Amino acid sequence: DVPLPRRTEQLAIESSDLQADPKRPNTVILTATLRNRGNGVVAHPALELTLTNAQDQAIAKRIFQAADYLAEPSIAARGMGGMSEVGVRIALDTGELKPAGYRLFLFYP
Repeated sequence: DVPLPRRTEQLAIESSDLQADPKRPNTVILTATLRNRGNGVVAHPALELTLTNAQDQAIAKRIFQAADYLAEPSIAARGMGGMSEVGVRIALDTGELKPAGYRLFLFYP
């Protein structure tokens, strides 16, 4: 098997948002749109989410693999098509943490 190309220079986080879930206490919803700006298929990246406090200091960090954020984990094997977008929606239980902000970064491990 030949792995799919890993080209972070082709990838971008087009948009992202982190909101409290009004139906579930201590839960936030991360939504994001990832875009492959290149013409060829690439592997889905990993996402690093850092939750921050009001002073923009990291209070928690987690890495999500493609199988964690794709609606169908089997899609990961096909990769991201050229000039395509992938929607991300992840619910996170923050427990006692009270995040005031976040940072989202994509990369290949």
